[in-house]
Amino acid sequence: MTMSKSNKYRYLAILGAILAVGLMASAFILGHQFKNLQQTGVITVKGLAEAEHKATLGTWSINVRAWGRDYAEAMRNNQQNLNIAVKFLKEQGFTEQDRAITDLSVNAHTEYYTDEFGKERSRHNGFVASRSITISTKELAKLQQALAQIQNLRAENQNIDFSSPNYYLENLETIKRDLIAKATQDAYVRAEEFAKTSNVKVGLLKSASQGSFDIQSTSPTSEDTSDYGGGYDTSTIDKKVRLVVTIQYAIN
Repeated sequence: MTMSKSNKYRYLAILGAILAVGLMASAFILGHQFKNLQQTGVITVKGLAEAEHKATLGTWSINVRAWGRDYAEAMRNNQQNLNIAVKFLKEQGFTEQDRAITDLSVNAHTEYYTDEFGKERSRHNGFVASRSITISTKELAKLQQALAQIQNLRAENQNIDFSSPNYYLENLETIKRDLIAKATQDAYVRAEEFAKTSNVKVGLLKSASQGSFDIQSTSPTSEDTSDYGGGYDTSTIDKKVRLVVTIQYAIN
């Protein structure tokens, strides 16, 4: 049976309407799914905070040793050198409360030599007694002054040696809390910048974790830029404290 011309046009019109409705429905479904994808999406950013602080506590070790032909002589000689070191510290203004003295350690002394045939040998030669004094103080200027003066004592007595001081921050937890707040704010600002370029909005915080927490000199010879550092430079009074956080936000 041959379709009339008017019926043919009517059929095509109905078919076109059906296709248009189908395309509109598909577009609505895809758009809705894309919107849900945006709503359930996340953005992960890192936040950084830095602050400069001065150390509030210093520690310093002085090592005292002495040799003796026998055990008792090594002990007596060590006590003499210890008295010299303690006298020096008193002259520098350090009190008994500022210092801690370790127990005396006495060990057999072994010396190495080359015999007449050029062969390396060893032999027992008396005893060595040693102990150390540790100074702990908040008067860092006094500590630095003593460090300069002990050079003369060392020149006079080779059995009195010393190490470089270590300088510490005492209020680390307070410093860390302040930096976490600043680093979190920095992360949010970064998230907003990313969101602007993608035409989305930053939503609720989904997760947060602390990365590296570094205490370095204000002028380090090298800088740790990793996210998992944790260095603590105790060689200087002036310090730069650096903290990194990783934050994940929902995006809408």
